[in-house]
Amino acid sequence: MRLAVAAALCVAAGCTGLGVFKAYPGSDRGRDEIAVVSTTLREETFSITDNRITAVDSARDEKGAYDAHMLPGAHRVGLQGTLRVSRQVRVQYCAFDLNAEPGCTYRPTVPGYPRAQLDQPADAEWRVTRSMTVVAECSDTTFAVQVSLDCASRP
Repeated sequence: MRLAVAAALCVAAGCTGLGVFKAYPGSDRGRDEIAVVSTTLREETFSITDNRITAVDSARDEKGAYDAHMLPGAHRVGLQGTLRVSRQVRVQYCAFDLNAEPGCTYRPTVPGYPRAQLDQPADAEWRVTRSMTVVAECSDTTFAVQVSLDCASRP
């Protein structure tokens, strides 16, 4: 409900949503020629988790986007995850490798901010590597892969 109200207020104020991060050179290509990585903003009862794509290989998007379009092949995808609980805000910077196929949309299930770090000062440095599931939705199949996800308190 709060998300719907916030979106309505943003539209009324003339805000624009996050755009698509086009992480390849040249003109736009058809959906059957590119791969898409798609993240979300997730609102729960007491928290909001906002995972944005900020980099694909050496291409960067400082604002971040929920959808990144890329050419097929091996890529390193960078994410910025923001957790808001009450008045507390914590940010994690994560990256994973993905072998993207054309015509597929990849939906990573980004783990939440590490529970053990919530009790530490906001400026404490930490690093963690863990496994993450990525669901691929292609025109002719759907499958899931496990990838290694590197996260840290700093980019």
